[in-house]
Amino acid sequence: MEIIELKRFVAIANTQNLQLAAVELNTTPGALSKSLKKLESSLGVLLFDRVGKQLVLNENGTGLLPEAIKILDIARNVQTELAPTNSVFTCRISAPAILQYRWIGLFGATSCGIRIEYETDFEMEALNKVKQGLVDVALATSLVRPHLNEDLEAMPIGALTLDLAVGKTHPLACKYSVTPLELSSYPFAVPNTSPFCGEFRGSSCDGWYDDTMNRQIKWIVNDYAALCELVKNGLAVAYLPDYMISAWQLHKLTLQCDKKSHTEQVCAIYRRNAPSWIKSLVEEMRLDSPK
Repeated sequence: MEIIELKRFVAIANTQNLQLAAVELNTTPGALSKSLKKLESSLGVLLFDRVGKQLVLNENGTGLLPEAIKILDIARNVQTELAPTNSVFTCRISAPAILQYRWIGLFGATSCGIRIEYETDFEMEALNKVKQGLVDVALATSLVRPHLNEDLEAMPIGALTLDLAVGKTHPLACKYSVTPLELSSYPFAVPNTSPFCGEFRGSSCDGWYDDTMNRQIKWIVNDYAALCELVKNGLAVAYLPDYMISAWQLHKLTLQCDKKSHTEQVCAIYRRNAPSWIKSLVEEMRLDSPK
């Protein structure tokens, strides 16, 4: 069993297709097929069931996959420890866009020789990519904790709070506290899909305090940059992350009678056997996060 065979096995397991895995690894399907047969021969078992053109992990392959990822992480750690001082390491991160907006500038900002590659995924897909060895770190809310396994570590890096906001030219910009009755005269811009998990949840997923209370919903927008633009131009009221309100120089409102919790804890999730420099990057994020 060799490291290259395990690396190719993981790629095949994640793509379920020799052609796609070959493109990912910049090799040929024939080379991958030969490596797979060599690995299966050395282990004395088949690792995949052939279903049409797909290679689906069987029980043996499913058992090998997490162990192969551990071995690759350990090998990668050794390689980085022995690498020349001028080497550049790549950290792959998956996160929802709404979390990237806040934390993208903090991750590895002060580190030298680090290149950050971001992928935009909802948090469960991001978590699964870490489990599968496709990325090094996932950013997600604490709601994914029940889906962690013993191979993963989750480190708190901060929080986000959804606050009610208007633009500086909006009629309510002169107020700091408003009642539901006052809000009823002004149109809202809302998402209908959770920006964290990607599930369709209707217009109440933005943070509105009472689903039974009517309000004017004029725009349904799932892009938070577009939501901010509507608010900034004084056209809409919206619930937005506190850091976006600050970055876009919007006016925050407090809604009277609102007893809902609008704060989400955010964590960085990585594999326990990940290279030490990845753990250091996550630790820097935790230390830099607002207390």
